[in-house]
Amino acid sequence: GRARFVGPNEVVVEGQDGEQVISADHFLLGVGTKPARPANVPFNGKTVLTSDEVLHLNDLPKTMIVVGGGVIGTEYACIMATLGVRVTLIEGRDKVLGFLDQEIADAFQYFMRQSGITLRLGEKVESIQEVASNNGTRHQLVEAQLESGKRLHAQTLLYAVGRQGVCRDLGLENVGIEFDDRERLQVNEHYQTNVGHVYAAGDVIGFPALASTSMEQGRRAICHAFECPDVENYNTSLFPYGIYAVPEISMVGKTEEQLTAEGIPYESGVAHYREIARGQLLGDELGMLKMLIHQDTHKILGVHVIGTGATELIHIGQAVMTLDGDAEFFVNNVFNFPTLAECYKVAAYHGLNKLNDVYSLAAV
Repeated sequence: GRARFVGPNEVVVEGQDGEQVISADHFLLGVGTKPARPANVPFNGKTVLTSDEVLHLNDLPKTMIVVGGGVIGTEYACIMATLGVRVTLIEGRDKVLGFLDQEIADAFQYFMRQSGITLRLGEKVESIQEVASNNGTRHQLVEAQLESGKRLHAQTLLYAVGRQGVCRDLGLENVGIEFDDRERLQVNEHYQTNVGHVYAAGDVIGFPALASTSMEQGRRAICHAFECPDVENYNTSLFPYGIYAVPEISMVGKTEEQLTAEGIPYESGVAHYREIARGQLLGDELGMLKMLIHQDTHKILGVHVIGTGATELIHIGQAVMTLDGDAEFFVNNVFNFPTLAECYKVAAYHGLNKLNDVYSLAAV
């Protein structure tokens, strides 16, 4: 059914069998978001699509323009390119996935280009329209006019720039709950809205808007509502990102750029899949794992992975960071051989050896 508040402790649910009123002491809003649909984009569900509608294509197009270099745009661009679609991706910033570590982002853009994706970075779309094909057929093409004057054409266009909340239809004014211009909710550390007995979790509260974090937010919200005593506060900076592009990307903790901006001294240790036996067996010679190590304490400050199994591999680094571990843990630990997890040991050796070289030279 479709629910809306009619009072502080009541919701009406409209379903196939009419309306039903449900009352409760606590409520959790996990309504998510929907793709943004600007009025000047001529969506039609067939050739000009949102990320929801692209799942219902009956046939694979030969060409596609993807507008937006965020997570959704890059994931679909990689998927389509892997399936043989000729893809052009347009992104207004100078790189895709701007929150990534620069080295990982550069490697990913290289992989995208190698897979045949054309990247139009630093470009903005001025208008989108359907135009007739000039090859003598009656087929329609989608034209994206860029601010730079370029005209790009493809059979389909996926518009993946931002998402919009759905709070306006929930009757929140009947409870006194406020939402912003993108229909997102503000919550406190316990995931309570400005009305204490109504909680919210997931995409509707904004960043990081991941399925994994959303599930945990909902669990913690309800544990707070029912006063469960065993819920510990967790470090929200140590949740992992998982990007299911081709190749996979995952990260936890700080990037090199963040550490530099914050004045934190660090050294990087890198393990390339091509030097790991399991990477060679898998035929993945381009993957890599990078570990950022504090120069003085040797604590792990961040882990960044691109390549096969990245979203699985990241959890090892996440666990060690959560337990305040250091790079020596990986040097002294034994990993199954051959595994990609061995990358941690190699990366730790690499980073610590660079630090030891500095100390040795200073002693001389």
